[in-house]
Amino acid sequence: MSFAKNIIGKGFIAKNLFKIKNKINKFKYIIYAAGISNSKIKSKNQLKREIVTFNKFVEKNYLNKMIYISTADITDNLKNKSKYVKNKIKIEKIIKKNFSNYIIIRIPQIIGKSKNKNTLINFFYYNIKKGKKITIFNNVKRNILDIDHVIKIIKVIMINKKIHNQIITISNKYFIKPIEIINILEKKLKKKANFHIKKTNKQKWSLNFKKNIKYFNKANIVFNKNYCVKAINKYY
Repeated sequence: MSFAKNIIGKGFIAKNLFKIKNKINKFKYIIYAAGISNSKIKSKNQLKREIVTFNKFVEKNYLNKMIYISTADITDNLKNKSKYVKNKIKIEKIIKKNFSNYIIIRIPQIIGKSKNKNTLINFFYYNIKKGKKITIFNNVKRNILDIDHVIKIIKVIMINKKIHNQIITISNKYFIKPIEIINILEKKLKKKANFHIKKTNKQKWSLNFKKNIKYFNKANIVFNKNYCVKAINKYY
């Protein structure tokens, strides 16, 4: 199911892409924003189904211009061994092999109005609200983008005729630690979180923000250290 013939998907990102459907039509792109919504997925059947479904899409659309919404976790050493991310890597390889005009846009964690309780902020929010125990890792940082900003950036990238056959990672200038997100939500909910800290390996995650800052400048998006606080206050 899709909301427009050239927006593939029925989830959170696809719904928001519908806001720029006229631009997507005008520039004759198909945007593939479908797939598994739970990054902790372990089901072999669901993972296989994602690849099978994408291959069917390729068979019918390989001559079209396409944008694929991928994940920035591909460059995160603590996450890129997960089954979820490995599937994204497989799909990116399929795109490079079969499409002559494509853009892959890798995005980090997204914040917005979403019913998906597996997203980072939603997970913390609902577990704090219900008093459930949360595990956070000591050496981990996260990167958060407002969904409205993501859509603006996709629009900027899409209308730039010079961009094709590229992988572009969009990200916040500032990283944030999970404990900082929890502290923001504690103040918002006026409730202490029930959490414990677990040790993990050192994280190495390059997002090349400086390389892609031009897209944010074009979209008039400015980052500061209060970005995440403002986004949480906007949506929660």
